[in-house]
Amino acid sequence: MHRSINNVKNENIGYSEEAITNTTNNIQQDFKINIHNGKGFYETGTNNSFWSSLIITAKIFQPQNGVWDIVIRDKSKRNLVVYENHNVVHDKEISFKYKTGLKVNLIIEATWTQTKDTTLCGEISINY
Repeated sequence: MHRSINNVKNENIGYSEEAITNTTNNIQQDFKINIHNGKGFYETGTNNSFWSSLIITAKIFQPQNGVWDIVIRDKSKRNLVVYENHNVVHDKEISFKYKTGLKVNLIIEATWTQTKDTTLCGEISINY
């Protein structure tokens, strides 16, 4: 996979293809985003969502130092910012609600306070 956003190339975005699902309409999975010079992103790709109400929670496991700026946009809604937080730290859960359109394509932009390379690892849960 090779994508770029805001002139940042990210060739090796990793994520778990296996999601844990159950009858309570919950998806929970680990994620990994390669960070180059303190910046990285992940794009979900376009999915049918049929105006779903989502409750999204996430937590960063690694790295354990530094502070993150996290911006989540919906590319299907002209890059509408659906979540923004400029003070995300290790092991602190973030949560937000979002009402999708017919389709959803989330872009997660992560900027670290350190301009080094790393892998941002964590867990995300989506209830719908």
